[in-house]
Amino acid sequence: MKRLTACLIALLAPLSSQAQSADVFPDRPIRLIVPVAAGGGVDTAFRTLAPYWAEQLGQPVVVENRPGAGQAIGIDAVAKSKPDGYTLAGVGVPIAFNTALGRKLPYDPVKDLTAVAEVVTQPLLVVAHPAVAAKNLRELIDAAPTQANPLAYTSGGPGSYGHLWFEMVASQYKLSRQHIGYNGVAPALRDVLGGQVPVLIDAIVPTGTQVKAGKVRGLAIVRSTRSAMLPDVPTLQEQGLNLPNAAPFYGVVGPAGLPPAVLNKLNDTLVKALRSPALQAKLTDMGFDVVASSAEAYGKKIRQEIDLWSKIVRDNQIKAD
Repeated sequence: MKRLTACLIALLAPLSSQAQSADVFPDRPIRLIVPVAAGGGVDTAFRTLAPYWAEQLGQPVVVENRPGAGQAIGIDAVAKSKPDGYTLAGVGVPIAFNTALGRKLPYDPVKDLTAVAEVVTQPLLVVAHPAVAAKNLRELIDAAPTQANPLAYTSGGPGSYGHLWFEMVASQYKLSRQHIGYNGVAPALRDVLGGQVPVLIDAIVPTGTQVKAGKVRGLAIVRSTRSAMLPDVPTLQEQGLNLPNAAPFYGVVGPAGLPPAVLNKLNDTLVKALRSPALQAKLTDMGFDVVASSAEAYGKKIRQEIDLWSKIVRDNQIKAD
């Protein structure tokens, strides 16, 4: 009997330990890898969110920028991390687009990662240096075939929403173009402000502030209604352009195999943080739309976006840089 009791205690000990660790999670800081350079919309969203989430978790959320390879370097680091909830990634649309573009990745975005929550979305914005003659996107498209050189444009990086969306536009309108790739939107925006590249397609954050300041011209907001942040920038429909709206989406993922209790704690605290009136006001003023989804809904969206854009890539023969 004593031997049987000892065996039962030994078998139950790991289960008790796991339950206890889930109850006290987190008991140290959480590292949130943001796989882009500092200063872009993805970085801005998660740095704004981090202190509010930390308050709900009771532990610091430390943001670490790890850019490169269309966010794949930072995402891969999380996919290969220990599934204990202490290493996560705040990601943009390349979580789906890299696969849609047919890139060879060291991870599978569905099998090797756990969706925690979709955080925010924001509309795409098309802007140009003031020296560009076109006053809107319709004029830019109409003028492109008359130019001696391909239309040069940039985005948040190869595989970003801005890159993929404009490749679809250019394919539809048979435009000769050249994508100038940067490692993040901050250096891309800098060179558009400096006139080295004429056109930028990226989310409204952070580029919208430069439109408001008059440093770049807003050619189009890629949504069905105008933005309260930029009420003078016309929509696609107002310009007679039959193109789909586009809203880059940002969310949090962790490695596959996160314990359910840990995943629930991460999602619950993240959603509570995003529902804070103070944080919602900050994010809305910046141009973000707060989502605060369930883990299941975010995982489903990633799969749907992979399917949707894989078809668009095939149909329009879009290739990654």
